Amino acid sequence: MDKDNERKTGRAFWKSKVVAKAKGLGRFIFARITKTIGGVYRFFRALVTGILNFFKNLYLAAKHHPRSFLKGLSSFFLMGLGQFRNKQPYKGALFLGIFLVFLLTEFLTGDYIYAPAEIARYPAENTLYFFRDYGGLFTRGIWGFFTLGALTVGDMYRGSLIVNEDFAYDWLQSDNSRTLMGEGVIVLVLVAIFAALWIFSVRDAYITDKKIRAGMEIERFKEWIRRIWDQFFAYIIIIPAVGLILFFILMPFLFSFLVGFTNYDASISLRSDLIEWHGFATFREVFGIDPAFRTFFLRVLGWTTFYAAMSSFTVYVMGFFQAVVIESRFVRYKKLWRLVLILPWAVPGMISLIVFSNIFGADGLMNRLLADWGVTDTVRTALESLRLIGEGGTGTIEWFTRPANANLARFLVLTVNLWMGYPYFMLLITGVLSIIPRDLYEAADIDGGSTTQKFRYITLPWVVRATAPVIITTFTFNFNNFGAIYFLTGGGPRYLTDDIPRAIRDTPPGQTDILISWIYKIAFESGDHNAYNLAAVYSILVFILIAIVSLYYLSRLKSFWEED
Repeated sequence: MDKDNERKTGRAFWKSKVVAKAKGLGRFIFARITKTIGGVYRFFRALVTGILNFFKNLYLAAKHHPRSFLKGLSSFFLMGLGQFRNKQPYKGALFLGIFLVFLLTEFLTGDYIYAPAEIARYPAENTLYFFRDYGGLFTRGIWGFFTLGALTVGDMYRGSLIVNEDFAYDWLQSDNSRTLMGEGVIVLVLVAIFAALWIFSVRDAYITDKKIRAGMEIERFKEWIRRIWDQFFAYIIIIPAVGLILFFILMPFLFSFLVGFTNYDASISLRSDLIEWHGFATFREVFGIDPAFRTFFLRVLGWTTFYAAMSSFTVYVMGFFQAVVIESRFVRYKKLWRLVLILPWAVPGMISLIVFSNIFGADGLMNRLLADWGVTDTVRTALESLRLIGEGGTGTIEWFTRPANANLARFLVLTVNLWMGYPYFMLLITGVLSIIPRDLYEAADIDGGSTTQKFRYITLPWVVRATAPVIITTFTFNFNNFGAIYFLTGGGPRYLTDDIPRAIRDTPPGQTDILISWIYKIAFESGDHNAYNLAAVYSILVFILIAIVSLYYLSRLKSFWEED
């Protein structure tokens, strides 16, 4: 009886501990959600407050400094005019030159001089698309971005037939929506840069006139140039890099982002058809699909999150362990061990994934070895007991193809990712260990600290503080680690047909597919041309999710923000 009472007391004790832990976790999650909602509310409140303050300051400037306000306003109507009125001819000439370059670019890239004669000869019966026919770089780019084209092959326009090859008149060529969207994105970025310079000229004219009326000495043009050079030198020297980022990273990203707001059809030929802006129609389609699809989507999202978290955690822990072991004073030939352990990282990742895919194939090396050693059934029984595979299998082990073996496939994905990823963290943490002051360990020895205490209070905090941003970026990378799934398992094993909602029967994910690999299947392997914009919407959702998580946790790391 005493033993039974002890067991009941023990069960009650641990049950209370579990309940307390669950309540604590619930409070923690609720606090995080509340804090996140509060952060979003504060962001939009700050945005609205900033806009209101801008107009308030504009009103106060016009009320308390009307003459200076008029000087700034003159630069608004003609870039550089306010500087000329402030008797700063060189600065005014600089801003006016920027304005003239903008106008000349627009005029020289357009056909304005041919417009009167051609309009009289080829009048429009209904609508004349003037900027399409004669506009320059900026006006035609903006027109194309907002309209995505108006005429396709075979349409009659201004008494002539629209064709898809070069002709005597450029306006007789059919519109290409994708080209217009890409050109429009580039033009909008250039216009935004020009608008920022224009606003700067307005502000400069206003502030300079205030200083003149206050009796302050105004710096000369050479001094102004020198100050701008010294003050913004760090930004000036990275202009080439920023330009490359804009045109090779930002532009493709914006194009892909904007596709989600159109009825983009991958079957559209280069010049034959047009696409249209559909706003949030595709988003409504995504969120309006039947509940079975939402449940299935959350299942894929859950596996994606688990994969990203576990793959990041395992490579970090293994790298940490290897670095600590190699740096131990008991280990000899440290250089040799570093060389051996870094080899998995030295091999190109795609090759490693393809090799492992062949090893665990139906007729791969692993099954052949198990058959030669006569342990296939023993291994299958062990995997069944660990619930990595389902019961009832016969013959060779189907590592990546049998639906009941999904847990085994996912386990192998994490294991291969661990083998490929831990050497990077081993090298990173080895470098961090070398910069930890030896004085700390000596002080711990004097105070009688054990090896465990030194690791807990010295090594671990130093390493985590230095590598925490890398952990978060690794999670972000693994969340979109397309290659690790595509080249290893191809997304398999498949789901049973009864588990797949009808809405995605044509584009079902596999049980190891993460969101990005499923998006790829929707866009390029589904056979449904209209799925391209749907894939773009999923990409937008993944981007928003990753951006929120990454920025939130990075913002909480002191090591990410400290400059010294």
